Amino acid sequence: MSDLSLPRRPLGRTGLSSSPLGLSGSFGIDADAAERAFHELSINHFFVTPRMPKLVRGLRRLIEAGHRDRLVLQSGAWLPTGGGVEGAWASAAKALGTDRIDVFQVFWVQRRWYLTGRTAPALHRLREQGKIRAACISTHRRPLGLQLAGEFDLDVLMLRYNAAHRGAEREVFDRLPDPRPGIVAYTATRWGRLLRPQDGLGPLTAPECYRFQLSHPKVDVALCGARTWDELVADVRGVLAGPLDEPRLAEARAFGDAVHRSVTGRFGFR
Repeated sequence: MSDLSLPRRPLGRTGLSSSPLGLSGSFGIDADAAERAFHELSINHFFVTPRMPKLVRGLRRLIEAGHRDRLVLQSGAWLPTGGGVEGAWASAAKALGTDRIDVFQVFWVQRRWYLTGRTAPALHRLREQGKIRAACISTHRRPLGLQLAGEFDLDVLMLRYNAAHRGAEREVFDRLPDPRPGIVAYTATRWGRLLRPQDGLGPLTAPECYRFQLSHPKVDVALCGARTWDELVADVRGVLAGPLDEPRLAEARAFGDAVHRSVTGRFGFR
C-alpha cells in the first residue's frame, strides 16, 4: 500500500467500512482513474448510477477482478415509488455486474410522501433480500431527513454540508440516535463557490473543503467531485492531513458565512 492509502471507518451502524473520501463519477473521472483510485489511493466508497458510464466501466472491471467485497457501492432511485426503487436497483446492479448495491437511496426527498405507500417497503424488501446493505435517502430538508430516518428505519443519510451550509450540525448531527445512521456529506465546495474569495475572505482549497466536512465526527464519508487524477490525489493528500485545526476551522466558518450571505441576501443557514 502506498503512502496515499486512505484508512477505513465505520459507516454509522451499517457494518460497512468506507474510505473517508468517496468518489462520484459525475465530474470527469474515467474508468482508468476509478481503478487507480481503488488500487493506489485505497478509495473504496463510490457513488455511481448508470448515468455515469465511465465510472461504471471502472467499477465493473474491479468487480470482475474479484474486488467486490472490498467496495462500498452507493446508488439510488429517482422515482419515489416501489416500482421505481426496484427498477433502479435492477438497472444499477446490471450495469455494474453485481448482485448487491451496498447503499441504496431515494434521491432528493422533499416530503414525507416520497417514502410512503410502497416506496419504503421496497427499500426494506431489498435489504431483507440481501440486495442492499443500507437503505438511504438524500435530502436538503435536514429535519425531515432525521425524522424519516427514524420513522422508516433508514441506515444512511446523505446531506448537504459545507462551510456555508452548517445547519446539519444542529438539526441532524446533534440529534442522531445511538447507534446512529451513517452520514455521507456532499457539495463540499458548494458547487465551487467556496473556492473563490468573498468580501476579502477565503477562499478554501478543495482539499480543505473535504477536510472541513470530515472535521465533524458525525460525518463518515465526504463525497468528492474531482475532475482529474491530479485533483483527486490532492484531495486525498488533504484528507490524510486530518481535520482542520481550530484556527483554520474558524476562518472557514467566517468565510462560509460571507459566501452564504452573498448567495441568499440574508444571514442564516438553510
